[in-house]
Amino acid sequence: MTVNQKLNALVNEYERTHPRSKAAYNKAKNVLPAGSTRSVLVSEPFPLVIKSAQGAHFTTIDGTTFEDFVSDFSAGIYGHSHPVVHHAVQEALATGFSLGGITQKETELAEILTTRFPSFEKVRFCNSGTEANTFALATAVAYTQRKKIVVFDNGYHGGTINFGPAGNAMNLPHEFVIATYNNIEESRPLLTTEIAAILVEPLQAAGGMRLANPEFLRFLREAATSIGAVLIFDEVVTSRLHYHGIQGAMNIKPDMTTVGKYIGGGFPFGAFGGSSKIMDRFDSPDQTVSIHHSGTFNNNIFTMTAAVAAAKLITPMELERLNRLGDRFREQANILIQNARFDCMSFTGYGSAIGIHFTGSEASALLDCLYFTLLHHGIAIGRRGFLSLNLMHTEASIDRLLQEVDRFLDAFSGGSPTKSRL
Repeated sequence: MTVNQKLNALVNEYERTHPRSKAAYNKAKNVLPAGSTRSVLVSEPFPLVIKSAQGAHFTTIDGTTFEDFVSDFSAGIYGHSHPVVHHAVQEALATGFSLGGITQKETELAEILTTRFPSFEKVRFCNSGTEANTFALATAVAYTQRKKIVVFDNGYHGGTINFGPAGNAMNLPHEFVIATYNNIEESRPLLTTEIAAILVEPLQAAGGMRLANPEFLRFLREAATSIGAVLIFDEVVTSRLHYHGIQGAMNIKPDMTTVGKYIGGGFPFGAFGGSSKIMDRFDSPDQTVSIHHSGTFNNNIFTMTAAVAAAKLITPMELERLNRLGDRFREQANILIQNARFDCMSFTGYGSAIGIHFTGSEASALLDCLYFTLLHHGIAIGRRGFLSLNLMHTEASIDRLLQEVDRFLDAFSGGSPTKSRL
């Protein structure tokens, strides 16, 4: 069988075994464009519809249970329904909600974040990573009184700041200058005194789990200082890879940082912050430089309470354990690939963030085959080739994932063009 024939068989089996998800998806399309309100979840022939989740697993409305290696695209680092977070939500319910005022929880969370991340001298909250990056860029423009912003190819900073190969009609109307990620020489001439901000992910998550070279990030730090631009690290994803973020791991301090996703304990969350000289512009008595930033749910009691409670679960030891699991998987999976002589496939990433890549004319079909093969055996990954470990994963989880990767290689490596030549 060809790769496409195998893919068709896998898709047919998927459709046969998930009829309720298919029906729910078809109903959703009547009122939701593409059947969802989150583009990353749109998946042909239809996405799984989840009924419940616990620990490292979720169950669909068809009654099938999967081990979850998506972890809500890194936001679900605690696994599902963690008792510590569950208790915090009950506490918030007892407090009352839509309070419309300041609570002590927001100060407590801000103290936690300024302890964790070196660049956070002061911080403000919002409701998503997209918002955090939006506000950080606006802050940099207001602070520098410049317009141009340097970003990087394949960078993803939210639904309105996205520089993938397909482009994005939803992007904000800033004067973006797109540089080449990890390339100092091609980036150098673009960094001029017209630049307000340099926005970079220390690891491009949606861009294929590409880690920035320390030399590249140090170059950006030096360039930003030289031209008077604001260097912003988007650590919405990467803050889970080290207790002090990649900025702490590499000892490179940006002027501002954005975070989000898991820090909210499973509730909508974003934060942006940096040096006091920048952040003190917010609601400054000097109206000529003051910046105004509001948002009804920025300090909502559910997020604040859950985030403070969940922060106790994020210890250096636990993050190191997760990273060891991810490193072990990548190393052993790539050995399996090497032994199978299936060199059109590879695993990349850093620590608990894992990317899957295929090359060649059948790359897309092979990635889909892996996705549906894993689903058939009870393992869920991101359709685009994305895995993110969570606190509920164990050595046994990695053993099982490696076993299924080996099963995939047995089924597909023998028919690959690369294999046939060796």
